[in-house]
Amino acid sequence: MRTELWKLLIPGAMALAAATAAAQPIPPIPLPPPTAGDPPITDPVLLGASRPPAPIPAPVDEPPTPVVEAPPITTVADAVEAPPADPEPPAPRIPLPEVLLAPSAIMLPGGAIYSRTGVDTGGGVSSDLRLGLGDVGEFGVLTSDLIRARVDAASTSERLAPYLMATFRMGVAEDRLFRYQPALAVGFRKSFEFSEDGHRSKVAELYVAASRRLGTRATIHVNGSVWDALVQNDGEAAVVLHDRGLGKQVRAGGGLELRAVDDSDVLVDVAWVPELCFTCVEANRIKLRPILSWGVRYHLAPWATFQAGVRVPDIGNVNLLDAQIFGQLTIVNTSLRRLVKRAQPRPTR
Repeated sequence: MRTELWKLLIPGAMALAAATAAAQPIPPIPLPPPTAGDPPITDPVLLGASRPPAPIPAPVDEPPTPVVEAPPITTVADAVEAPPADPEPPAPRIPLPEVLLAPSAIMLPGGAIYSRTGVDTGGGVSSDLRLGLGDVGEFGVLTSDLIRARVDAASTSERLAPYLMATFRMGVAEDRLFRYQPALAVGFRKSFEFSEDGHRSKVAELYVAASRRLGTRATIHVNGSVWDALVQNDGEAAVVLHDRGLGKQVRAGGGLELRAVDDSDVLVDVAWVPELCFTCVEANRIKLRPILSWGVRYHLAPWATFQAGVRVPDIGNVNLLDAQIFGQLTIVNTSLRRLVKRAQPRPTR
């Protein structure tokens, strides 16, 4: 029993001695006495003080990490349910001075250069070149393949080409003078003298035209013309149309435009052209024939259109064998207009 108690007391005494030693302060390190010339000792640890705890570094503010949002996931359902984008507005229309063949009252913008070239299945080629003058006038030259002539009453009429003509007209746009006023134009065109095989001829036309839009998809055109013409053979006196009275000179025509879709129109018009006979009796030397045309106009670009259709030269005879299919390319260049606008002085306030 004593032996076992002794065995327990020895470890307990050792543990108590170790705890007592750990609780005692650390004695200062003995230093040798300072000698002359040595710097004084200031280190508190060497002088017997305990080492202070190391300072804790202050936290450094770091910039926040940017949050990148993931793009929304687009599903087929989202694409179907998304509202459609607004369609682009249609390009502005080119103002054209004619329907298919009949003149209209629509004036070219000032400084705009208008060019139209056409071909047909009868082998004819035509061109029309005009310059817009201040939004109220036009000047131009054209070559026509519509003037026909025959040697005598029994022969078939053939085209006289190229029939060169000069044109001028002036007018005002819709609603310019008063409310509901249609576009109005007065035009005149006259040919140069055409001479072939001893036969000479020339023609002229004075017309008044009116055009009015009906809503947003239709435009109606009406016109009245006064024609004159001259036919002369070598060694003979000239025969002129105005000698036969005004009733033989005045004719009415017109046309209709329907905007089928935003960039295409359906057109129909009626116009008049002279037909000449060089050796017929004097009363039949010059006649005015109606021409019926119908077709479509396709707006290729704000500056270009293409139109095609059918033309019946004399609807009085309803001769469909003489009908022609034609195509016409129209280009309007506004570079000169923009140059003139920039050169004009700006109004002062």
